[in-house]
Amino acid sequence: MQAVLNAIVNGTSLVLGLIEKYGPEAWTTIKTAVEDTVSSGGPIAADIEAIYARCKADNAAIQAS
Repeated sequence: MQAVLNAIVNGTSLVLGLIEKYGPEAWTTIKTAVEDTVSSGGPIAADIEAIYARCKADNAAIQAS
């Protein structure tokens, strides 16, 4: 049980850190990735490619700022 709680806390800390560093766009990308992953069929290749493209666009916007 402690290992599960540690994993949740670590994951939450990572996500919050990304949001704090990169802004709300990071949350949208992370949320979409999680929702696609936990769907009954899992993400298809097109979903993964779309998430990757969003991550690249988010990164480009971050680097430009």
